[in-house]
Amino acid sequence: MLQVEPLDIRISGGDGRSLVEAVSFQVEEGSVACLIGPSGCGKSSVIKWIAGILPDEMDARGRLLVEGRTVDPRGGLVAAYQPQTDALFPWLTIRENVCLGLEIAGLPRAEAWRKAAPLFEPFGLNGTAHLFPRQLSGGMRQRAAFLRTIVQDRRYILLDEPFSALDAITKLRMQEWLAARLEADPRGVLMVTHDLHEATRMADRVLVMAGRPGRIVADIPIPFPRHRRSETALAPLREELKALLLEDKT
Repeated sequence: MLQVEPLDIRISGGDGRSLVEAVSFQVEEGSVACLIGPSGCGKSSVIKWIAGILPDEMDARGRLLVEGRTVDPRGGLVAAYQPQTDALFPWLTIRENVCLGLEIAGLPRAEAWRKAAPLFEPFGLNGTAHLFPRQLSGGMRQRAAFLRTIVQDRRYILLDEPFSALDAITKLRMQEWLAARLEADPRGVLMVTHDLHEATRMADRVLVMAGRPGRIVADIPIPFPRHRRSETALAPLREELKALLLEDKT
């Protein structure tokens, strides 16, 4: 289990404005938690703190625990992180992009490729290893980014709006594809999203944040499995989530 215990994030210097206040939650291994909330409430700041990449101009105080042990997120070993864009380096091939995280972690290049190569087929990337990102569609680039993240074998994955740059149809297909990949290879996932449809399709639990400063106002489990999540079944839950988000704007 990954746990965040009262996390406060402030702007360093100046008026010390508070961005996030007393945020606490947990992510079970093998489950997906979605973090939703209005723009500017601190969702991305929370996920960047866990990833150990919070900007220097922000001051954070809180505890991060993995399996009950306190860890320093700045060590970069807690979770694999994927930002909003695919963040593939255009001058590297897909093979080089996918293996990059493993090589940075100290794995020799040949060994990194031996580890990544068997995953190209299940990720739908056969024949792309020697291509460059510009030669792939948006959905294919996103698959390559997910492979680069998942091949690192971390038990927890942090996703910051991973589908936001995709068109509506590609987004739906990628959501279904990622859910299938996570069923085949379960990880603990924390995903930031603005999309209520995405959150209720993907998550086991939805964490609702309010702003000014950011804080969690609801932790809502989704009471039925993904294969039973029809639009009709999800409608009441989405209305409840929408009401919570609108309540914060009044």
